[in-house]
Amino acid sequence: MKRLALVLCAATATASAAPKKKPKAGPKDAPAEPAPPPAPPPAPAADTPWSKGVAPDVQTKANALYDEGNQLFAQQAHQPALEKYKQAIALWDHPLIRFNLAVTEIRLDRILEAADDLDAALRFGDKPFKPELYQQALDYQTLIKGRVGYVEATCDKTASHLLLDGKPWFDCPGTKKLRIAAGEHAIVGERQGYLTTSQKVVVAGGDTATAKIALIPLESAVKLEYPHRRWVPWTMAGIGLAVGVGGVGTWLLGKNQMDQFQADYAIQCANGCEPGLTDPAHRALKDEQDTAQLKGKIGIGMMAAGGVVMVTGVVMAILNRPHRVLPNVEVAPTAGGAHASVGWNF
Repeated sequence: MKRLALVLCAATATASAAPKKKPKAGPKDAPAEPAPPPAPPPAPAADTPWSKGVAPDVQTKANALYDEGNQLFAQQAHQPALEKYKQAIALWDHPLIRFNLAVTEIRLDRILEAADDLDAALRFGDKPFKPELYQQALDYQTLIKGRVGYVEATCDKTASHLLLDGKPWFDCPGTKKLRIAAGEHAIVGERQGYLTTSQKVVVAGGDTATAKIALIPLESAVKLEYPHRRWVPWTMAGIGLAVGVGGVGTWLLGKNQMDQFQADYAIQCANGCEPGLTDPAHRALKDEQDTAQLKGKIGIGMMAAGGVVMVTGVVMAILNRPHRVLPNVEVAPTAGGAHASVGWNF
């Protein structure tokens, strides 16, 4: 902005409204006057591009408003000067009036409007500017170019309309390009029954940032998410059941073997045997008893552990109820556009 102000002083100082009258010296930071008002062209010059269709009396009224704007600008009354220039433009869209309007907008930090009005002022090239004033207008245009850019957005029929920085932009489907201040901006696509999508774009000075908006239907966007993976509870219940069934089988084997031991004991110890079957002659009978008891204990342990695991799995399956979730939409702004990704967690 400092650089713009310096060029402004240089531009307006060289285009004084009264070149024959020497202006009074002022402080260094005093604003210079803008370009002088254009004189109403004589009848033979009425065919200039900026004078076609504008009657001489209308040109005179526009020049009067233009002169009032110049006086207000010299008094640093920039907002009132802006209004006078706009009134003059409404009567006569002269390049020099446009130029002074743009200079005033720069002073008010209305850069986007200044960029548009500078383009309009230079629509006929160097006409009707003096060479030094035309060069200053080009300098302004170059400086402003670094502070503005363009955003171009495309949307399909999935969106009903787009918003730019929270304000309505245009209806979809379609493509639009808009001059905008350099920096980060947000583009939002909306439609009833669809997931709202937002993209952030970074507009660099003099460049165009692009964005493509496509919405996702809510019925396909909404997913069911479970606290645990669906197979985990049922797998636990199945494992517990299998262990329990294995325990029952092992216990039955031990029981059958114990029945066989009791039958063998009745035969071999019909007249009685020593306690604990410590006699080497009864070693096989003792082993048969120990094996049967061990299988019974293992079977009971497997049934208990399997039951606990199975019950835990069933309880987890009951509590593992799904809830509806929307996808995570992540938009990473990049210079000249944006990168968007959609993902779900399961």
